[in-house]
Amino acid sequence: MLLAAHEYGCVRPVALIAALTQGRDLLVRRQGNPDGERRDELFDGESDSDFFVLMRAWRHAERNGYHIERCRQIGVHAQAARQVGALFEQFLRIAAAEGMDISEKPLAENVAAAVQRCLLVGFSDHLAKRLDAGSLRCELVHGRRGTLARESVVKAPLFIASEVREVESGGGRERNLNVVLHLATAIKEEWLRELFPQDFTEARAVVFDPALRRVIARVERRFRDLVLAEKLSDNPPAEEAASILAREVAAGRCTLDNWDQAVEQWIVRVNRLRQWMAELELPAIGEQDRSAIVEHLCHGAFSYNEIKDRPVLPVVKSWLSRQQQAWVEEHAPERLQLPRGRSVKVVYSADGPPTIAARIQDLYDIKDGLWIARHRVALRIQILAPSNRPVQVTENLSGFWRDTYPKLKQELQRRYPKHVWR
Repeated sequence: MLLAAHEYGCVRPVALIAALTQGRDLLVRRQGNPDGERRDELFDGESDSDFFVLMRAWRHAERNGYHIERCRQIGVHAQAARQVGALFEQFLRIAAAEGMDISEKPLAENVAAAVQRCLLVGFSDHLAKRLDAGSLRCELVHGRRGTLARESVVKAPLFIASEVREVESGGGRERNLNVVLHLATAIKEEWLRELFPQDFTEARAVVFDPALRRVIARVERRFRDLVLAEKLSDNPPAEEAASILAREVAAGRCTLDNWDQAVEQWIVRVNRLRQWMAELELPAIGEQDRSAIVEHLCHGAFSYNEIKDRPVLPVVKSWLSRQQQAWVEEHAPERLQLPRGRSVKVVYSADGPPTIAARIQDLYDIKDGLWIARHRVALRIQILAPSNRPVQVTENLSGFWRDTYPKLKQELQRRYPKHVWR
C-alpha cells in the first residue's frame, strides 16, 4: 500500500490507514445500541470508505491531545487513538527513509480516490460484491460469501474489506460461523482494470436455471473468480441444451411424464430376449443407451415444459430396427392369448422369469405350461381364484394339476360353488 501511495502521491493518509489497521477498534459503540451507531459528525456525508471515518475520528483525538473525556464525547477510544499515533509516526519514518514524499496534503477528491486505489492494491484478495442492491450480503473472491458490517458507511455495490472476521452465532449444536466484512472501501471496476488487467476473464456457460426450469446461456465477466456482471440469453446452442436437459432428467430433477412402466417393460423385454435368443443379435439397452435416448428426446428443446409431455415409447422403440421390433413382439410379447380367449399381460423381470396372472378356469386347457422365445423360456404362472386372489405360483403347470389341484379344487368348490370346476 505504501509503495502504491508513493506512486499516487498520498503516502501520508495511507500511512495513517496502515496504522489504523494494526490496533484495537478506534470507535466506541454507544451503550444500548447494538447496531453500533456512532457520532453523526464523524459519519456525515461519508460513503466511500470506513477508513475516512476513522481518519476523522483520529484527527479529532489528536487535535484534543487524546483527552479521554473529549474523545469519549465523540465516541473515540483515547488510548487506541494514542497507539495509532505512535504507529503512524513509525510508518512515516519508514516511508521517509525510503525516499517517499510524506508531506501533508488535503484529502481532496482526487487524493481520496488515490487512497482508495492504494487500499485496493493492499486488499484485492478481499474484493466483494453485493448480491443485491441495498443488501449487506456479499460474494467475495475465492468463492466465499459474507455480510458487510451494519455500521459500515459504504453503499457502493463493489468494495474491498480490509478486515474479514468469522463470527460464531447460535448455541449448542446449532452453532454457525458467519463471515463479517469490516473496514470497507468502495472501489470502481475501472480501477480493477487499471491495476489488475491480467485478472479479468470473460467466461461463457450454458446452464440449467432451476427457477426458470430452462437452459440458458450466460456470459460472465469475472475478476479472478468473482462474477462482476453477467448477461443471460434464452437461445443457447441446441446440442448443449439437449445434453443439459438430459442430465437433469437423469438426476431426477426433471421427470418425463411418459417414461412409464410400459417403457421400462419394453427395455426389459429387449434385454431379456437378447439373452434368450442371441442369434437375433438384438442391441442391449444399458445405462449409456438410456442417457442417449433421453438426450434424443430432449433434442430441439430448451425448457422442461417442452420435454415433460413428449412421447417416449416410440423413441425408445426406434432404438431397434422394424424387424428387431417385430421379433420382440413375437418372441417376448406384451400380452398372451390363452386358449379360452382371454388375453393376459406378461410381466418381465430383469433377473427372474416372465410372469402372468390367470384364473384357474382360463388355464383348464393348458396341460404342461406356457412358453415364449421359441419354447425356450417357461412363464411363471400366478394362479388366481375366481375372486382374483392368488392361490398358487408355479412354473410347472402339469405338476400343479397332478399334485396340488385336487385338494385345492375341493376347497375352492366350497367357497365358489357357482363356478365351473373340472
